[in-house]
Amino acid sequence: MNSGAKVYMLVDEKPAGIVSVTGSLIEDLYVLPVMQNRGYGTALLQFAITKCTNTPSLWILENNTGAERLYHQMGFQRTGKRNCITNGLDEIEMHLTGTFSQVTS
Repeated sequence: MNSGAKVYMLVDEKPAGIVSVTGSLIEDLYVLPVMQNRGYGTALLQFAITKCTNTPSLWILENNTGAERLYHQMGFQRTGKRNCITNGLDEIEMHLTGTFSQVTS
C-alpha cells in the first residue's frame, strides 16, 4: 500500500473476494473458493477497471485458464510479455484492448 495500491473487498453478507489496483495495474484479484462461480470475480474485475488511471493491465500464471477465460471475456488480451516464476511456470501480462463494456450475466 506504500506504493499507492488501493485494496477493495467485495462483501455480500460476508466477504467474497478482494482486488487491488495500483495506477492501471490490477493485482490480487481473489475470490474465496466457496464463493466462486457466482459472478463475484466479474464484479471485482469490472470495478477494478473503473479504478484504473490508464489502460488496465494485469499478470496471471500461464496455467490459470479459468482466470484467463474471464479476462478474455472482459476484453483483455495477452501482450506477449512473460516473467519466469519457477522453472517451467511463467506469468503472462494481459491488457484491456478496445473499449471496456460491462459484462452482464
